[in-house]
Parts: sequence; C-alpha cells; structure tokens
Amino acid sequence: MAPGNDRAAALVRSMPPQRFQPLRVAGRGICCAVGHRAQAAVAAINARVNHFRETGFIDQEGGPVVGGALHDVSIWGEERWHAMLYSVITESLASLTHVSFERVAVVMLSAEPERIGITHEGFGRVLAELMNTRCLSGAGRFHALSRRLAYGKGGIAQALEEISAILCQRGGPDYVVLAAADSFLHAGAIEHYLEAERIATPSNPDGFIPAEGASAVLLSHRAEGRTESLWIEGCATHDDPWRVGCEEPQRALALTRAIRDAAQEAGVEVSALAFHASGMTGESWSAKEINLALSRSLERRVAEFPHSIIAGHVGETGAAAPVLALAWLADAMGRGDGPGRSALLHFAGDDGRRAALVVRFRSPGPG
Repeated sequence: MAPGNDRAAALVRSMPPQRFQPLRVAGRGICCAVGHRAQAAVAAINARVNHFRETGFIDQEGGPVVGGALHDVSIWGEERWHAMLYSVITESLASLTHVSFERVAVVMLSAEPERIGITHEGFGRVLAELMNTRCLSGAGRFHALSRRLAYGKGGIAQALEEISAILCQRGGPDYVVLAAADSFLHAGAIEHYLEAERIATPSNPDGFIPAEGASAVLLSHRAEGRTESLWIEGCATHDDPWRVGCEEPQRALALTRAIRDAAQEAGVEVSALAFHASGMTGESWSAKEINLALSRSLERRVAEFPHSIIAGHVGETGAAAPVLALAWLADAMGRGDGPGRSALLHFAGDDGRRAALVVRFRSPGPG
C-alpha cells in the first residue's frame, strides 16, 4: 500500500485497546474451486460436493497432485489474484448502493510472511493496483485506512479486532470489506509441502489438498432495520509455541485459551453453541489439537457438537479459509436446513497463531 496508508495502519495499531464490538456481515463474495460467485459456491458447499482434480504438478512418486484449482480460468500469477480479488470485493459491495466508497475501507488478509512458495510482494502490488486505479469504485478512492494484513489463516481474529477498532475510530469508515486471497498451487509451495509430507497423495493420506481461492465479507457495526444477519460477537487469538513437525507433544493451550476468551467476550458458553466450523485440512495434527481444545473448553457434556470442515469441499485455501467460512455461514446459518444459528469458528496457522470466533445469526440488538 501507499506510505500514507502505512502510516494510517500504524496509527490504528497504536490506538489504546478497545473492547471488541460485534460485527455484522452485510455482504459477501466467494471465488474458489466450487464456484466463482458466492451463490454457486455456497450451493456446492451445502450439497457437500468438491471440484478436486489432477493438476499439472507431480508428486515424489511420479503421480499427479490433486488440487482445488479455479475451473476454466486461463490467467496466472498476479493477474489471477487480481481477478479473484476484484470478483469477491465487487460482489461483497453489490448491495451497498447508498454509501460513497470513500466511507468504505478495504482490508486484505494474506499469507503470513514466513509462508514458503508465495510471492508476498505480489499481493501487495495487486491490492495497491486495485485501490489506486479506482477500478473497483469507478469514482473516488476507498477510505485511507485500506491496507493489507499478512496475518495468515490464524490471524483472522486479530484482523477482526483491528477492523472493529477502525470502525469505532472518529473519522473512520462506515463499512470495511475484509478480503482474502491465497494459493498453494505454486511450484515452490508444492515442492516444499511434498518434501514435508504434508500434501495428500496416494501414499500419504495424512495431508491436505492444495487449493486456491478468495473471499470477502462486508462488515459494519450498524444494523439494517430488523433484518437477520450473521454477527461476529466475540473473537480471540493466542500464539502456540508448537509447530508442525515439532517433536514436543501437542498441548493445544493456545487454541483452548482462544476458544474460552472468544466465548467469554460473546457472553456465551461454548457448550450452548449449535456447532463448530474450522480450517482443518485433513492433517491429523489439526484434528488432535481440536479434540484437545474442545475437551477442555466445553463446560459440560453435550449430546453432539457437529463439525463443519470447509476444506473438505474447497481444499486448503490458507488465509482465504476463515473469510470464506464467514461468507458461507452468512447464508447457511439463516437456512431452515442449515447447521444452526450459533457457532464456534476456530483456525490454526503454521506460524503458531490460533484464532477463535463466536458467531450468531440473529436480528439486531442483544439477541
């Protein structure tokens, strides 16, 4: 982003801590392997289908790597990221016809700096181009606090806390678009994760399906009449010293603390929520951590606590996964046949960040 935006972002981070204020999801956009628009992607996820196909990458045994690539998109590199972000941001803003885009900030969540096999500067260039060429708004620029946060999947709670602070700031925007784009379908990433035995192959079922995707949610503290919407009511993040491949035992202390703190902030018991959804990708370490954390976080025994795993439909989409989950739930939780009207969301990053969110689908007010 431009130097002015960097200074504005630094100003927000230096502000005194404020209590998190619930955020309403007012719009959403999705572009992933099962759909290039939210309606199509949501329908596919609800139907429990995927679009996993053989890619041009080869595993260590000479077979094709299965991945979750966008269907029938022939552009690559930064142009591909640009197209994905443009699609999800404009889709999330489609219903916002009464507000000047100068009252809207765009915050982009991207992969953490230490992620292997991705050109981090490329995402910065793509976002700067989207903001500075006015190709999104058509006229006028977005709010000066628009910027990129390289926090990765586990940084979603921190990103939401910063967005809440931005919306509370005097002179801040009325709305924030939280957008995310990420991809594991790059030669460097495939090579690294194959070497680490983390990609699913016929000889290694304990791995993830590499994929790509983007998503965006339009966020606000403001209600729209009495319309029911998805509200993010609590969020928390903690750092775990344990890393994938570490010989030390998993204790899941950071995820446990994040879950408890998010529930406390939302004023609910974890055991009172209808279900949980996560960024789990198929690796056993993630399942073990989740089981440990939930066993310590549930206040009482519950008959069932269903688990929605988004990656089972779209693959590992990295930083895009938590935003995609929010965009999906903004529709799914309002359906009569949906997973429920209250949920715990939790995400883990390779950098040790653990995040938890509590969301409810409700009308405005204390609920």
